[in-house]
Amino acid sequence: MHAAPSDASEAARLAALEDYAVLDTPPEPAFDGIVQLAARLCGTPIALVSLVAEQRQWFKARVGLEACETPIGQAVCAHAIRGEGVLVIPDMAVDPRTADNPLVTEAPGMRFYAGAPLRSRTGQALGTLCVIDLAPRPEGLTPDQEFALAGLAGQVMALLELRGEAQDRGRIAVAARRANAAASERAARSEAERRRALEAETRARIAQEAGGIGTFEMAVDSGRMQVSAEFCRLFGLPEAPGYDAAVLEGLVLPADRGRRSNEAGRRDGSAEGNVEYRIHRADDGALRWLSRRAVFQRDGNGRVVAMFGTVHDITERKLDQIRLAAMVALGDALRDAGSAAAVAQAATATLGEALGALRAGYAELDLRAGTALLQQDWVAPEASGVGSLAGPRSLAGFAGLVARLAAGRVEAMADSEAADAPAADRAGFAAIGVRAQITVPLRQRGELTAALFVQDGQPRRWSQGEVDFVRGVADRCHAALERLRGQAAQAVLNQELSHRLKNSLAMVQAIAAQTLRGVTPRAPVEALESRIQALGAAHAVLLQQDWRAARLGAVVDQVVGLIGQRERFSAAGPDVSLGPRCAQGVSLLLHELGTNALKYGALSAEGGRVALGWSLRGAGAETELVVTWQESGGPRVAAPGQRGFGSMLIRRGLLGEGGARLDFLPEGLQVELVALLHEVEAA
Repeated sequence: MHAAPSDASEAARLAALEDYAVLDTPPEPAFDGIVQLAARLCGTPIALVSLVAEQRQWFKARVGLEACETPIGQAVCAHAIRGEGVLVIPDMAVDPRTADNPLVTEAPGMRFYAGAPLRSRTGQALGTLCVIDLAPRPEGLTPDQEFALAGLAGQVMALLELRGEAQDRGRIAVAARRANAAASERAARSEAERRRALEAETRARIAQEAGGIGTFEMAVDSGRMQVSAEFCRLFGLPEAPGYDAAVLEGLVLPADRGRRSNEAGRRDGSAEGNVEYRIHRADDGALRWLSRRAVFQRDGNGRVVAMFGTVHDITERKLDQIRLAAMVALGDALRDAGSAAAVAQAATATLGEALGALRAGYAELDLRAGTALLQQDWVAPEASGVGSLAGPRSLAGFAGLVARLAAGRVEAMADSEAADAPAADRAGFAAIGVRAQITVPLRQRGELTAALFVQDGQPRRWSQGEVDFVRGVADRCHAALERLRGQAAQAVLNQELSHRLKNSLAMVQAIAAQTLRGVTPRAPVEALESRIQALGAAHAVLLQQDWRAARLGAVVDQVVGLIGQRERFSAAGPDVSLGPRCAQGVSLLLHELGTNALKYGALSAEGGRVALGWSLRGAGAETELVVTWQESGGPRVAAPGQRGFGSMLIRRGLLGEGGARLDFLPEGLQVELVALLHEVEAA
């Protein structure tokens, strides 16, 4: 038995076979004559010149067999090429190597095989010259037949060598003709063609510069990189044809060095092809985001030999993402801000941190007095020796800036000491250590009243994205301040409405008292007065929430206070919001229950108590608010014989639309009020 060939030896064998360029060529008489002679000498019906390829065996010449090739799994010759001499299989039906071969078990039913290897000059076995019989031959071949078969195999290889040499001579002649033609073509190339090539190179360079895309090619073994001019510019390096990879790797921020490629990852091809990382440019130290895209080149053995790729500056895209996230966070902060100081603090911190600036601030301006009140400013934590400017300031050193802001212009200055910078403001900025700034005016009714600004202590060329970002923060800041001013004005209005409502209710109560002074019995009169008081209590709770909603717990507390006997009440439940209409209805309903308890129920007897509770039942849109009133310790109760206003009010429930159950139990009145939570909140 022979061992299976290794991957390397098999690859070498297949490469040798490929060099002969014989596979799938037409029949040739010289090869056909050899198989006919082999069949005659060995007395077999079948003879083949078989070449063993990677997935098949192909027959250069054949006699006695129709097929021109078979799959490699049916190739008996694949066994023959592993030995040194002639392989003889007397009976293929019993030999374990061939017993299951479809050529044996099915048509044509082969039984005997003898094959001599076809070996190249370098010793590679390319296939066999084989003879096949359809009957077993226990005696095999005679020594003379085996000698003749091996000799004919040598003749096959001699023909293949001659054939290859002829092809080589032909290829050399063709190559020579092509080389001569190419040389003639190069010699004939005109100056115009050379100029076009130069122009193409120039256009490629301009395109790289316009797109901010640099290219590189790295030899993996040495780490040496061939780079384009734009590549050098992106990294802030002097323009040169090549750099060592270590030079570029040293510019990457420490926090991002795990993203870039390293020597080990490049050698085994495991380095990520598409990555993004930050660098400090070599010339000016500027922080930039780069996107690197790369592919690997491998040799015939699969070893990585080179890395090709591009580098693209994506700083603005990354900064846009950072600024967008900052704007979202600012929106959340401004929504929760309850004062102008909180608004200014959120806006200035967002500006300073997102733009990496020296200072950001919000100032209220008084143009008539020529002063600014800096309500809030943010200063970079790492800026040593830089203090806050909060407090009153004179506008005398900023006459030009104020004039431009008053005209509604957003002011973006790259360098206050540049020749084209406004001279009127130079001294003012120098006094506070500012070289670059963006300032956005905030106006009310066409008049400049405030400004939001961001400043840097070094010259800085602001991008349009940065200017738009400051403008967006200023717009949100202005809207938040307007909201707070509106809320303050609404609060004053609510206080005035509350005062007038209290006066109106007091007047109604006084008129009722005067009108009904002589009316007897007094119970209906007192009921009317108490209901007016309950309505006033609900209004007081709503006023605390700007008439938008009222907390159920606050309504309960107000009504219990009006009823008195607070120590005989227990009240508990989750935090639930009631709409204005529902809050007034619940206030009157609970007051009615409390009044009845004082007159006829638990609160009319010593030791009687009322348990008032509320809870949520269900989930989602079907969630219900359940309010329960349970009296205990009072006299026995019974259902009233007739229904008055109070009974009607109670049975109408929380929303005046039903959902109430009254049980007059011996131990005390029990009431359950039910309504959908979302309807209670919206009513």
